Amino acid sequence: MASPSLGKTIGASIANGMGRALRTGGVALSVLGYVVIGPMGYLPFAFFCWRWRNQPEKSAYRLQTCIQQGFRFTVRWLRFWRVADCRSDGVLAALPEGACVVVCNHPTQLDVIAVGACLGRSSTIVKPSVFNRRLVKPLLRGAGLLEGPGRDPISIGRVIENGVRCVQSGMKLYVFPEGTRSQPDRLQTFGRVAFEIACRADVPLVVLGARCEPVYLSREAPLFQPPHPMPRHHLELLAIERPADSGHDSRKLCTKVQQRLRSWYFGEAQDTATSTSAATTPAQSAAPAQSAAPTQSAAPAPRGAPVPLSGQAVSEPAVE
Repeated sequence: MASPSLGKTIGASIANGMGRALRTGGVALSVLGYVVIGPMGYLPFAFFCWRWRNQPEKSAYRLQTCIQQGFRFTVRWLRFWRVADCRSDGVLAALPEGACVVVCNHPTQLDVIAVGACLGRSSTIVKPSVFNRRLVKPLLRGAGLLEGPGRDPISIGRVIENGVRCVQSGMKLYVFPEGTRSQPDRLQTFGRVAFEIACRADVPLVVLGARCEPVYLSREAPLFQPPHPMPRHHLELLAIERPADSGHDSRKLCTKVQQRLRSWYFGEAQDTATSTSAATTPAQSAAPAQSAAPTQSAAPAPRGAPVPLSGQAVSEPAVE
C-alpha cells in the first residue's frame, strides 16, 4: 500500500504539471493574439497620429493614453490566463504630482508592462534599432517617445536634451538604467542619462523596485517555459530623491540610487552615506525641498554638444 506522503507527492506533481501546461497554453494564446490582433491595434494608433499631426502635445497625450490602456489590458490578460500577476498597489497614489523621472531595476521583461501600466501619461527611451523602423517611427515620435542614444557622445547629449524638454512639458519619463536585464546575482552598472535629465530639469527622481517570484522572462526563464506557481511581479516605491540633495550631481545621485536598489533587491548592506539617505521615507522625500542654486553640472549643455559623462553613460531604453 502506498504511503500517504507518496500520494501527496504524486498529487503535487500532477498539479504542478497541470499548472505549467495551463500557463504554457496562456503564453501561446497571448503570442497568437498579439500576432493576429496587434496589427489591427496599429491602425487606430496611426490614424490618431495623423489626426493630430499638427498638434504634437495633444497627439502625445492621446497616444500615450492608448499605450497605457494597452499595458493595462495586457496585465489583466496575463492575470486571467495565470501567466503572471503584476501588482503595483499604492505606487501611483504615492507619486509626486507633475513631471518626474522614474528609474527601476530590470529583472524581467514584465517590468516594462508593469511600469507602463502604473504610470499613466508618460514617455520613455526607445532603442534606435526599434525607433528607426520605417513603420513604427512616426507612431513612436507622435506618442512623444524618445530615440535612445547611439555610441557617440553627441547622441547622448541629444537624448538628455530631449529628455529635459520632455519632463519640462509636464510628462513623466521612465528609464531602466541598467542597460539590459539584471544578472541573477547582481545589478548591471547603471548608466547616468536618467539621472542627468533629472538634475538638469530639477525634477524629482522616483526610485521603483521590481521583483518577480518565481522569476519569469528573465535571462534564465524564457517565454515558453513559465514556472510554477504563477509568477507574481510586484512594484514598490522605494524613494523620491531630490536632485538638490545631491548637489545636482548626476554621478552622486546615480551611485546613491544604485546602492539603494542593490540593498533592497539582494539585501546587501549599504554604505554609511546611503544608509543615512535611506532613512528618509518616500513621503518625507516628496515634501517641497528648499531651492538650491544648481551647480555647473545642472546647466544645460549647448545643443548637440558632447555630454561629459564618464563610465557607463547610456541608460537602457525601456522599450526594446
